[in-house]
Amino acid sequence: MESSVESSISAKVYMVLTEVEARALLSITVYGADEFLKVFYQHLGKAYLKNHELGLRSLFKSIKPISFELKKIDKARVEFGKLNK
Repeated sequence: MESSVESSISAKVYMVLTEVEARALLSITVYGADEFLKVFYQHLGKAYLKNHELGLRSLFKSIKPISFELKKIDKARVEFGKLNK
C-alpha cells in the first residue's frame, strides 16, 4: 500500500485603516506596480522587495476599491455640509 501526505498552511491578515491611512496607501499605488517597483528598486534596491513582487502586485490590485469608498466619504461630507447651512 502506498500513501502520501500533503500539508499546507495559509494565513490572512486583516487591518483596519483610518481614513488618512487609507488615502496614503491609495496614493502610493496610483502610478501602478510597475512604476512603483522601478522607482523603489532604483532608489532603495531589490534586497527586501524582490522576493515579494507578486504580493506587491496583488496588494496594489486589492487597494483600488478603496478609492470608491473614499469618494463616498467625500460625497457624504459635501451633503453633510449642505445640511448644516
